[in-house]
Amino acid sequence: MLSFGDPRAFARTIKAAGCKLICQVQDMASARLALEAGADLLVAQGGEGGGHGGGRATLPLVPAIVDAFAPIPVVAAGGIADGRGLAAALMLGAEGALVGTRFYASHEALGHRAAKEAIGAAGGDETTRTTIFDAVRDLDWPTPYTGRALRNGFVARWHDRERELAAALEQERGRYRAAARDGDVDTAVVWAGEAVDLIHSVESAGDLVRRIGSEAEAQLRLGASLSSE
Repeated sequence: MLSFGDPRAFARTIKAAGCKLICQVQDMASARLALEAGADLLVAQGGEGGGHGGGRATLPLVPAIVDAFAPIPVVAAGGIADGRGLAAALMLGAEGALVGTRFYASHEALGHRAAKEAIGAAGGDETTRTTIFDAVRDLDWPTPYTGRALRNGFVARWHDRERELAAALEQERGRYRAAARDGDVDTAVVWAGEAVDLIHSVESAGDLVRRIGSEAEAQLRLGASLSSE
């Protein structure tokens, strides 16, 4: 699975290894590059999702990608955390959903326990898109990709003050690394999407899969019953 750049340079190697090529795309231009690379599946990623992404919203982006690049299968991503979101993705023409933040707050995820608990306690209004966590980690992400994370003390101190942060990096790097090591989520980044409103506890991944599937099935049945009345 490739994202955030031109996949064509890597496609031949991936295909030669006998692997399917999955390309996550954030707009129509990146989807066209993925098609040229021979993508077997597209992930249409809306900006509501946690971590790095673009500016398009999931709801209009997914059907646009589905219509433009059929019959390549499309999976929806960004702001999906329960069966209602999966059902909505299917109704938009996607073959399924890629769910990130909800599974970050699972026992099996490798994140720090404090980060998982912070996701369960947060609301969608407490996330923001920013570049400061990339800057303090010396990661040169290209424009226009920013990362959606939970607001914390580091965000309050440095967001919209990127020039000042650049001047203070020598001191901030060590402080940040210690916070990431110790699980200090008031400084260290917790990537999370707007769907944190729907996450209230850390659960097992298997339970999440079963519940999301059953919720989606119930929601689709409800929709079918309403349309038949």
